[in-house]
Amino acid sequence: DNGLTFGAVIDIDEAAGGATGNNQDDGGAYAFISGAFGTVTMGDTDGALDWALTEAGNVGNPGSLADDETSHAGYLGAYGDGQADGQIMRWDYTTGAFGVAVSLEDDNGSSAANTGIGYAIGLKYNLAITGGTVTFGIGHQKAHNNTAATGYNNFLNGAAGLPAGTEAKITGVSVSGAFDNGLSAGITYTDHEFENGGATIGIDHVGVGLGYTTGAISVHANWGKYSPDAGTGLPDSAGFGVAAAYDLGGGAVIKAGWSKDNITGAPFDIKRGSIGLALSF
Repeated sequence: DNGLTFGAVIDIDEAAGGATGNNQDDGGAYAFISGAFGTVTMGDTDGALDWALTEAGNVGNPGSLADDETSHAGYLGAYGDGQADGQIMRWDYTTGAFGVAVSLEDDNGSSAANTGIGYAIGLKYNLAITGGTVTFGIGHQKAHNNTAATGYNNFLNGAAGLPAGTEAKITGVSVSGAFDNGLSAGITYTDHEFENGGATIGIDHVGVGLGYTTGAISVHANWGKYSPDAGTGLPDSAGFGVAAAYDLGGGAVIKAGWSKDNITGAPFDIKRGSIGLALSF
């Protein structure tokens, strides 16, 4: 009655193994409270940069059973989220078409190599136009990579993993549109600076997404590319993904996804795909 709303959510399929089994998430669990002050969320949730920007894979994407369309070497998803202990606290507030968010992720002493606090801030604005809505996002994030095995998202995870203790500074902007004719489009640009032992590695990333829905059919495509600065010794890393879905009605949807990597100098490119039936009750 005092205007507060609160609750907690757990994603059961992510809960296997628990939050302690993987420092990158909290097993799909988070809690929130909201009121006139906005919303405060704690747990496995998006940081403020991820909250503000529209990822290429979220532009009109019906999804696939194995997330193949967002698993390629050029895809950037969670930015610096999950690089510490995976527990994120975010405050966000929306008034009219404008929204703002601030988030913190504390390593909490889980790694001897890194005891820093990651933070992010994000802003977004929804512009109503004739025939649709255009959303602008901008944000900045400071994150820490607390284990050498973790790397940074798809690009630096394994192929060119950064050492433990690396600090990342990420600044990004995005523009996306959803239109009444079923078309969606978006582009995201992020600038990354990784610092470790006095050395700085700069990497730019661009992601583009398209989606279209007509009747029971939905299709999506996205492309992304990491472009390291000259002299870093890191390869360009790109990828392309597509997804499609056909709604059979009654909660049954046929879903398919496919993607392909394209890493400069790699001996071969990886392709992946899936098709299946999704059921909701």
